[in-house]
Amino acid sequence: MLAKLRGMGPSKCRCIPAVIALLAVWNLCLPGPAGPRNCRPSEQEGAAEFWYVVNIAGQPAGYVRETIRTREHAVHIDSEMRIVLNRLGSRIEIGFRSSSEESPDGLLRRAGYEMTASNQTMRTESVVGERKIEVKNESGGKTYTSALEYSGDIYGSEGIRRMTVAALKNPGDTITVQTYVAEASLVGRLTRTVLSRESIRIGDRDIAALKMEEILEGMPVKRTGFLDEQGYLLKQEEPGPFGVIEIVRSGMSDAMAAALGGGELPAEIFQRSIIRSNIRLPRAGPIDRLKIRLTHRNPELGWPDVQISGQRVLQKSEKDLVVEIRRTPPPSGAAFPVEMTETNRPYLQPNAYVQSDDPRVQGLSKELAGTEKNAFPAALAMERWVAENMTFDLGIAFAPATEIIRDKRGTCVGYATLLASLTRAAGIPSRIILGYVYALGMFGGHAWTEILIGEEWVPLDAAVVNEGAADATRLAVVASSLAEGPGSLTIGAAQQVFGQVGMEVLEFETAGRKVVVPAGAEAFSEEGDVYENEWLGIRLTKPAEFRFGRLDAVWPDPTVVALEGTSQETAVLEQHQMYPWEVPQEAAVQRLAKLLPSGKKGKVNMDGGEALVLEAPDRRESAAAIVRGLEIWILRVEANDAPAILRKLLGSLRIFPLSD
Repeated sequence: MLAKLRGMGPSKCRCIPAVIALLAVWNLCLPGPAGPRNCRPSEQEGAAEFWYVVNIAGQPAGYVRETIRTREHAVHIDSEMRIVLNRLGSRIEIGFRSSSEESPDGLLRRAGYEMTASNQTMRTESVVGERKIEVKNESGGKTYTSALEYSGDIYGSEGIRRMTVAALKNPGDTITVQTYVAEASLVGRLTRTVLSRESIRIGDRDIAALKMEEILEGMPVKRTGFLDEQGYLLKQEEPGPFGVIEIVRSGMSDAMAAALGGGELPAEIFQRSIIRSNIRLPRAGPIDRLKIRLTHRNPELGWPDVQISGQRVLQKSEKDLVVEIRRTPPPSGAAFPVEMTETNRPYLQPNAYVQSDDPRVQGLSKELAGTEKNAFPAALAMERWVAENMTFDLGIAFAPATEIIRDKRGTCVGYATLLASLTRAAGIPSRIILGYVYALGMFGGHAWTEILIGEEWVPLDAAVVNEGAADATRLAVVASSLAEGPGSLTIGAAQQVFGQVGMEVLEFETAGRKVVVPAGAEAFSEEGDVYENEWLGIRLTKPAEFRFGRLDAVWPDPTVVALEGTSQETAVLEQHQMYPWEVPQEAAVQRLAKLLPSGKKGKVNMDGGEALVLEAPDRRESAAAIVRGLEIWILRVEANDAPAILRKLLGSLRIFPLSD
């Protein structure tokens, strides 16, 4: 993500691996026999240290270090986790430190954690009182407090371990106990069930183990853990967005080595985190309606409730879900600032990430709103500023607004967080959405902002910008004010979907035109010398001496169709998109100039339009740009006489208008 994504124009879709990586890391934060907190302490007062290797999709990706101190009146557990992934030429690194204190009988007294997913560290401290947990969040030099009410007893990992040893002996034995997940501000009932007794290999030893299944109330993912006779973790396995996530007991050197190199995920595994679309969608204008079918690979995880702002479930079975997404019409006449009520309070108040009380955020929000009286135009001005001023940086997976506005760097989560902070500072209720967005033939994990206009939530996306409200190419999975932190986005509903489903476009509407995609329809047709894509509205006839190639490219490759000649000549037709506020012809010239800075300018008349052309002085390269609405089609040629071949191809290229 540190490198600019070629071909995407204003779309910052490289957030996809960042969103999924953060989701994979949050999976490791839940309590249980397979969690990093279940290591064997000394039977005497003192300290013990334990190490684990974290594997993702069979690749070493990090470590967990555990220190347990047993004292007369308390058990103190300190954990450190570091996950490093190398993907798409960039390094994603996320670190956690957690600590907890339990009473001698295993009741949780305190739990805290630190997360470093950006240039700053976010800290949370939870103190368990009678019927109430006081939570203090600190980030960007600011502190925010909240309270969580509960009933019954809350046990920590050591207390749960003791119950496990006492009650779980044979297959079928089960216990249920209430615990607290600080990373998600969640109190829930934890159920452990013995599956079998078996021997597993850890390093060079075979160890007798109790195989457990663990389920946390409200969480769809079932964990499988292997415990030794004292109830301490040997190995954990659970499904994740990249495949199986595994934690294995190890020595310090092996654990450290797992994080030093980071896991280079195999391409076929990484592809699990994105969903290839059955067709490519045109981007000349916003998609006003999209009908899709989701197919679950792990139906036992169930479906989340996706009846979120503009989405409607049409059909639902254990395996399939058909959803209709409609673009929100431009709202008007809604004044701001909005009066705070009990209903909208979480979406107007600042928190540790959406820091709408920060002076820089407030100053910029006021400047961008100017004299505007209506909420939607003011929010659009803020969206434009974020889109134009932010720089995409994969290394910043999750950051507070104080850091984002200072450094102007982040992933799509950062874009969404800053926009939510700016609108909230103006008195416009806002929240963060985690879901999927369409880009270049695929759907990938993404985050964007929604603002509340009247009674309706309206999506805005500063990373993948549309004209007006964000269009229907987004499937919302979960919404959050972020008051409970990033775990409110990435734990729960997201675990049911990310890396677990396929997606198929059934219908779409754009520019007043409805398109139905029949079952089993081909993404394109290739007959003799003619390539045609009816969904994109293009047709290209190639010279006889060329052959078609790269017909199934998807994000991050903008290629729709490529041609290869007999003498190493190449031609590529790419699909690009511009910002809605850009002047089309100027945007086309700018994109061509980036390809051939010293090229000679020209124009070529086409059937139904005009192409802007640049030719390299040595005639070895030539490129053309054709504008259709908010799309820019780039045709690039590399050959001995590139301009001649380019003109020949332009004569056989037809880009059809999409409106009726």
